[in-house]
Amino acid sequence: MPGVPLSTELVREFVGAAHGNLPAVQALLQQEPGLLHAVMNWGGDDWESALGAAAHVGRRDIAEWLLAQGARMDIFAAAMLGELDIVQSMIEKFPAMAHARGPHGISLKQHALLGGERAQDVAAYLKSFELNEQGSERIVILVENRIEVRKGYGEAILERFRTPKNVHTFPGFIRMDVLHAENADGNEEIRVCTTWENEAAFQGWANSDSFRGAHAKRAEQANAQGQAQPHGQGHGHGGRHGEAEGAESASPIIGNKVTIYQVVASHLPAPAQAASEA
Repeated sequence: MPGVPLSTELVREFVGAAHGNLPAVQALLQQEPGLLHAVMNWGGDDWESALGAAAHVGRRDIAEWLLAQGARMDIFAAAMLGELDIVQSMIEKFPAMAHARGPHGISLKQHALLGGERAQDVAAYLKSFELNEQGSERIVILVENRIEVRKGYGEAILERFRTPKNVHTFPGFIRMDVLHAENADGNEEIRVCTTWENEAAFQGWANSDSFRGAHAKRAEQANAQGQAQPHGQGHGHGGRHGEAEGAESASPIIGNKVTIYQVVASHLPAPAQAASEA
C-alpha cells in the first residue's frame, strides 16, 4: 500500500533471495509489489536493491525478470547484461561512472565479467578506463625470480640484495622482497620478488642499461665465487672429477626461473572493529 513503510525484514528477505532464488523473488513480489524498488541498507553507504543483488552475482535470469516487472535499470545491471549501448551512453555523459562501484563496493567491470560471454564487449570497453596518466594499465604485477643455489652459497647471493641498487629509483617500482629457504633437494632457494604498478614499468627496468649492467656484473661475481668451495664443502671423495667437476662448480647458481604474476588482491592490517565487520 502506498505510503506504508515496508518491513525491514521483508526487504532483507527479498534482496537476499535475489542473489540466487528466482521462485522466492517471484513469490515475495506477488505478496508485496512494493518490494520491486525497495533497497536494503547493509550498513554505512552499502545500499542494495534486488536488481543490484542479481547483477553483482551474475544472475541474468533474475535480473531480466525483475526488469520485465518494471525494475529501474541501472549501469551495473546493464554491464552484467552486456548492454554496451546503455553503459557507453551513460559514461559518455557522466565519465566518472566508469569508476563507480555498486553494492558491497563491487566495481562496474566486475559486474561485466560476471555477465560472462554475453557481456565480454562491455568488459573490454571498461578495461580501457583502467589507465594511468602514462597510458599504462593499472594492473599491479609481482615479478618473481626464483634462484636455486648450491648449498653453502646462499649467503653470498643474498648479500647482493641486502642494499637496494638502482631498481628502487625506477618509475612504477613499489617494493622488493627477498625470500630464502632450503628446498627438497637440499639446495638453497632464493626468491627475489619485485612489485610494480604495471608490466610496462617492469619492462622499463628490464630493458634499461642499469638492469643489463647490474646483471652482467652479478654473472661475473657468481663465476668468481664458484672457484672457491663454501666452508666444509671441499673437493673430497665421492665427488665428480676432471672436467665434469670443474664445469659443475663454475657457478654457485644451479638455475633460475622468472615468473610474472598479476596481483589479484592485497590486504593490509585494519583496525579490530573494521576487521570484525569484514
